[in-house]
Amino acid sequence: MTNILLTLLASLAVGMLFLKLKVPGGVLVGGIIGTTILSMTTGMAEMPFTARLIAQIIAGAFIGSSVDRDDLKKMKTIYKPFLLVIASLVVVNLVAGTLVYKFGPLDRLTSFMCCVPGGMGDTPLIASELGAEMPPVVIMQFVRMVVGIGVFPSLIMFVTKDEGETVVEKSASDEPKKKQKTSSVSMTVGTLLLAGVFGVIGRKLGVPSGALLFAIITILVLKLAGVPIVYPKWIKRAAQVLSGAYIGCSVGLDTLYMLPHLIIPAVIIIGIYMINAFITGNIIHRVCGISKRESMLMVTPAGATDMALISADIGVNSPNLIVLQIVRMLTVISIFPNMDLMIVNMLDG
Repeated sequence: MTNILLTLLASLAVGMLFLKLKVPGGVLVGGIIGTTILSMTTGMAEMPFTARLIAQIIAGAFIGSSVDRDDLKKMKTIYKPFLLVIASLVVVNLVAGTLVYKFGPLDRLTSFMCCVPGGMGDTPLIASELGAEMPPVVIMQFVRMVVGIGVFPSLIMFVTKDEGETVVEKSASDEPKKKQKTSSVSMTVGTLLLAGVFGVIGRKLGVPSGALLFAIITILVLKLAGVPIVYPKWIKRAAQVLSGAYIGCSVGLDTLYMLPHLIIPAVIIIGIYMINAFITGNIIHRVCGISKRESMLMVTPAGATDMALISADIGVNSPNLIVLQIVRMLTVISIFPNMDLMIVNMLDG
């Protein structure tokens, strides 16, 4: 029990430090680094399997609560670029995964999971549940996140410097929603309990990434049915601390020895994502009449939250971009890992 508490403390302390320093994905990244340092220096880092299940359920509830009726209504206007983005990401996942497997030291499932365009917190947990190696997935997802946030927007800004600012008028539904005055504590507890019950059911049924998937579906259905869903930011932070602690426990000295062998896979993944951003971005621009800058940002391998912070800084003020990123995240997390597992089983079967 002492080791578990020390592990959570290490994850929380470094996670909060990184958050204060405004590091992208700071709580999760800091949690992983803090736990990894504890693991490598003392060998005392320890997290039970239950932590992964809880983290998946909380993450699933958060993802499900991030989509509402207004978002789905907007799909009428953005379904074409959405379909193009998802189709391109399927190709990227399969092509990059195959190349990483051919030219890297990883097994096929781990190679494919390294290339899933999901979140750094969700994808490694799902990869572990499906039987892939977690440390390489953590490293590759971290590289993808850093490049997606730190490099892609600058490159896109450079190649589209002839374009002006893209502004899409906000509708009433885009205005900040007033906070509900209902008992937020009881509603939060109810949200987590429902997500937990159905997440456990998904796990017991043996559905791949069932805890995450069932939690997402449960909260999403309730929200669309008009049930008030309260999900304060600190709950998300708690899930990131827990995920960081669990993921960090799997990163040991052997992971450091693996780093030189992951350079080629990292180059492959980033190269293919970069090519896809420019090719698919131009296709979306031509087919859907959206500016090149916004089109390329739609395919950028960063998350919805990151896009909300980044897009306005480079001259794109479009609620549609944020909605597309949110629905893209929901689709990728729900479908891609299971698709990869099915393909790997067919190829290796």
